[in-house]
Amino acid sequence: MAPHSMVLCMVGTGLLWVGWYGFNAGSALAPDGIAANAFMGTTLATAVASFTWAMLEYALRGKPSVLGFCSGAVAGLVVITPACGYVGPSGAVIIGVAAGIVPFFACTKLKSWLGYDDALDTFGIHAVGGTLGAFLTGLFATATVNPNLSLSIAGSLNPATQNGLARIVGHTLWIEQLKAIVVTIILAVAGSAIIGAIIRGAIGLRIAPDVERQGLDINQHGEEGYITS
Repeated sequence: MAPHSMVLCMVGTGLLWVGWYGFNAGSALAPDGIAANAFMGTTLATAVASFTWAMLEYALRGKPSVLGFCSGAVAGLVVITPACGYVGPSGAVIIGVAAGIVPFFACTKLKSWLGYDDALDTFGIHAVGGTLGAFLTGLFATATVNPNLSLSIAGSLNPATQNGLARIVGHTLWIEQLKAIVVTIILAVAGSAIIGAIIRGAIGLRIAPDVERQGLDINQHGEEGYITS
């Protein structure tokens, strides 16, 4: 089902975009060059991703859409987040292109192939996009942008970090990122399965199809979810 209000969709996307700077740039914990770079990288990747998504729609469907622009913007925000404090402008632009392409096909193709129910495309944008961002961080992170990557970590049990992350940054950091991705997926799947089983036993995971068509706002709360004329 298409969103009932593209105006609210665009407003929500704008709020997300502005608010996202709070934890991307704000994670630097200081108004320094790293924070400024994170701010710039977030802007570039998000803008490029929204444009790329819309242009893919134009190429494949004959017309771009506001919903596609918004979806691309959110995908760009998601994908750049792991990398924003470690990549330069060029890396951010490349990440933005990837963010507009990979989640687009995850939402438009992968969902239909696997047949999963995801009305908000949360999996296609956030799960696929977040995984993509974590991997691309390993490819484009550079100590030129963030000098912390070249510092040694005292007492580290990992030989790679005892002599500084510079040994693997730009070389094999992507392998370490892949390891982290695998561990994260295992934890997320196991945790979600347990939580889902508990919810299914308590209140159930799905509503009836007729209730879904009617809308949960009116059915569950007796209220309309939007203003009608």
